[in-house]
Amino acid sequence: MAQRNDRQELARAVMDLIDTGHRRISRKLDLVRIKVLATVTDRAPVRPGELATELALTSSAVSRHLAALEDAGQIELTVDPADARTFLARPTSAGRQALQAATDAGTAAFTSVIADWTDKQVEATLQAVELLNTTWADHHAAGDGPRAPTSQRQARRRQR
Repeated sequence: MAQRNDRQELARAVMDLIDTGHRRISRKLDLVRIKVLATVTDRAPVRPGELATELALTSSAVSRHLAALEDAGQIELTVDPADARTFLARPTSAGRQALQAATDAGTAAFTSVIADWTDKQVEATLQAVELLNTTWADHHAAGDGPRAPTSQRQARRRQR
């Protein structure tokens, strides 16, 4: 009888969750673009190079997303007064509204999936996912790859 490999099953379950969730969400939203907008909103004013580093994206990918966000009126780009070779990105009120709408839509969709979960199940899953995210970020910060971005909410929870 084959032994159960919980770590392998967890890895597969997480990969399935990411794959399925991303495919379903990406039909309606560009998740990377939303993450760029969220990071601009959190860190404004921010340089493209800082975004690329924080989000583990190429400079050209960040440039494409920033151009699309600017075209949509969701960010504004201004020359960096400290370095005229680059610029600073800031969210507009339309960008803040778009980010809130995307967050609200994602929350509503996710909430409907876990509607029959108990508060205890929600809290246990939240703690496990936050631990996974923190461990993943720490693993990559140790030099094993690009650092996974950490949300402000996760950072506040770790400070408690």
